[in-house]
Amino acid sequence: MRQLKNFKLADHTTLRVGGTALIVCEISSPSDIQDFVHEYGNGNFFVLGGGSNIVAPDHEIKTPIAYMQIINSSAKTDGEYVEITAGAGMNWDEFVADAVDQGLSGVETLSGIPGTIGASPIQNIGAYGSEVKNTIKSVQLVDGTTGKSRILTNEELNFKYRYSMLKDLTSRFIIENVTFRLKREKNSKITNYPQVADFLSINPGEPVPLKSLRNAIMEIRKSKAMILDEKDPNTFSVGSFFINPVLEKEKVPSGAPMYEHESGKVKTSAAWLIEQSGFTKGFRHGGAMISQKHTLAITNSGNATAEDIVELSNLITSKVKQKFAIDLIIEPKILNI
Repeated sequence: MRQLKNFKLADHTTLRVGGTALIVCEISSPSDIQDFVHEYGNGNFFVLGGGSNIVAPDHEIKTPIAYMQIINSSAKTDGEYVEITAGAGMNWDEFVADAVDQGLSGVETLSGIPGTIGASPIQNIGAYGSEVKNTIKSVQLVDGTTGKSRILTNEELNFKYRYSMLKDLTSRFIIENVTFRLKREKNSKITNYPQVADFLSINPGEPVPLKSLRNAIMEIRKSKAMILDEKDPNTFSVGSFFINPVLEKEKVPSGAPMYEHESGKVKTSAAWLIEQSGFTKGFRHGGAMISQKHTLAITNSGNATAEDIVELSNLITSKVKQKFAIDLIIEPKILNI
């Protein structure tokens, strides 16, 4: 287990905010996890992956950080399916690109999402008509208080919209790897999302080659500044900062978009609620800004602090609550470490 010095979280988070961490341990193997738990498992700790779903504080950070870098993978075939076990530190989009190249379907609509494999099950990442829960078989993790390893099945993870039971336990468990079950298919059938179908000029649900769908998703995300680009501050974000609310149909404001949801309720657009509450693309608060290309993204315009970002988030949620009596839920974790 290697100790990392002069570790500035602003250099390791997609929002480009965060102070210097005093205790950072690089986790490159299962034995490193055990060493970290032995050394720091009796108190608070934090696991850092790609830093794409957190707002790190501006001050000096004394809480020990496990910097996840386990990137090994293995695969086994089960009929028309392939089960891939990937290390928690592996880059998510590299995993997706490799799956598509191998003709494995299931995660192609999740192309371009920043972060690591280990973060994917925590909030059940999803985009363009699919969620990662549809492909996860199990998660292997280590109890940060005892060092004991355990495997949680898909059912035990209790997946919901942008949620799994792991989301409430990030300060206790360290994810070691995730096993995915992907299907051998040349074409993808995950094309029901209207924007994707329109982009591809196909009917919703019409099969398209995996690479064609991945390329379309990447282009759509780029148009919304949802692909990290060091030259474009609009991309210095956590992606969507707010979760689309799931409501009883009668509680959806008049004129707001509605989409069917598996719960029997309906999902409406957080972006619509934000815009109707008086916020526009490019709205600024200190160095924090609503993206000029995507209303759901709060970005770092170049000199934002974590405080700026949190204050802008609070301002937005307060205005939406005041106008529509709807509580917007944020996607990233605001670190209190």
